[in-house]
Amino acid sequence: MTEEASYCQFLSAKQSSICCLIKDLKVFIKNVFATSSNAMTQQLQDEFDSSVENAEAWMKAIQERLSINDNTKGPRSALEARLKETEKIRVLEPEGSLKIDLILVKADAALRSISEEKKHEILSKLKDIKALWEETAIYITHCHSRIEWVWLHWNEYLKAQDEFYTWIHNMSVTLEPDIELQLGLKEKQWQLSHAQVLLNDVLNQSVLLERLLEEAASLFSRIGDSSVDEDVQKKMKMEYEKIRELAELLQMQ
Repeated sequence: MTEEASYCQFLSAKQSSICCLIKDLKVFIKNVFATSSNAMTQQLQDEFDSSVENAEAWMKAIQERLSINDNTKGPRSALEARLKETEKIRVLEPEGSLKIDLILVKADAALRSISEEKKHEILSKLKDIKALWEETAIYITHCHSRIEWVWLHWNEYLKAQDEFYTWIHNMSVTLEPDIELQLGLKEKQWQLSHAQVLLNDVLNQSVLLERLLEEAASLFSRIGDSSVDEDVQKKMKMEYEKIRELAELLQMQ
């Protein structure tokens, strides 16, 4: 074999070897990109799953706190404590909205990179967590509103009850019999007129009393507290009846 032929054979072998190396390098690079792509896709899925799990745990914890306080029975101190707790929970509602926003971002990123077969799983989890958040948000609003409504009505009732007993006291003083005096005709006419005015005031107060008793009964059905029970309602009726009898007696004199 001549030197030139030997050299050509050498070059041919080298060229073949280089081609094999290039082919192997292409396969290696392709595998690297595939592995990198798969790893990135898995990371996006993991981030989405993590955000869903985090939000779900947070929402269930919120619902548990609400269920503990979702009760209007008991004394005012207990109701006030529940009202404060539900107010604290209500303040946390924007945090829940942010968690849902984060999940939507993670879901969008994951859906762009995964296969069609796995998209159903992502969309199903997304639907479930959105439904859980809607349920939680409604519970937050309704639980707080229910307790707040009872609290406000109880306050209004106590204010009206206090005004009622103030009226009872003032009317009792007004209706106290005076020491017998020799009254002239004009004085007697004035006394009779004044007695009629007082009696009309007492009779008008009966409408307000009925409203007060209705409010007490309504509250008692919700809170079950002794401060608005039937004994308290009967006492208010008796106090009123005493005043009415005194007013009628004064008017007849």
